[in-house]
Amino acid sequence: MKGMAQPYHLQSETAYISAGAYSTHLNDVFSFICNPASLGNTEGFSCGILVERKWMLKELDNYAVAFSGSLGRGGLGVLFQQSGDANYDEQSLELAYGKNIGKVEIGIRFNYLRDKALGYPGIGFGSTGISMRFHVSKKLITGWEIGIPVFGKAGEMNPEKDPQLFKTGFGYEYTENLLLAIQIVKVTGLPLNVIPSIEYHYDEHFFFSFGINSNSGSPFFKSGWKKNKLSIHIYTVYETVLGFSPGLMLIWENKKKKE
Repeated sequence: MKGMAQPYHLQSETAYISAGAYSTHLNDVFSFICNPASLGNTEGFSCGILVERKWMLKELDNYAVAFSGSLGRGGLGVLFQQSGDANYDEQSLELAYGKNIGKVEIGIRFNYLRDKALGYPGIGFGSTGISMRFHVSKKLITGWEIGIPVFGKAGEMNPEKDPQLFKTGFGYEYTENLLLAIQIVKVTGLPLNVIPSIEYHYDEHFFFSFGINSNSGSPFFKSGWKKNKLSIHIYTVYETVLGFSPGLMLIWENKKKKE
């Protein structure tokens, strides 16, 4: 007997920790996940580690390592992500570059994702994306990204490809320590997701943010502490049916932000 299944799905999203892509002062090493063009605003070097337990299930544990650094009048970012267990796991590698050309930054990314279910051969998917970020004023930044599948199909009866996506966002820095942001994400076959958030840094050492994912009504909260070049972030997302998805990030920075 034959049936239909979903052999491909999007990897764990982290939009709730990447609003800094639309900020001059509050971006970090994971921000380029949201918009690679934000790398054009970075100097120095940063690295980060993320650990997340999706819906409190160890079978859905998600790990990520990110690096970013300056490269000429731009910046380079690298992200490696691993999730799942022996029954179903996936790994991805993403390379991104952003270039500063004045009030506008442009970016490009390349992503490779490999899915592997127990007892079946692994399947690879490749995609690319182009992005832009525009400084409307000293306090307001906007931008967008378009993601396009390049190769890889899963299934024979109903073959699936890496979906197309469109992201846009706005960030308003009321002060250097207070960011109001909104992200809008549309992925082929999924409802539009609007993600408003607010982030506040207090006394250069403590910070917190909160927001909500509109398509699932899932609120999220992040808080942390920074000392010198090291910062620790603790966050969680709550979904009424599936429960909590707690996460931890460690970020080390040796850089300064461009004004």
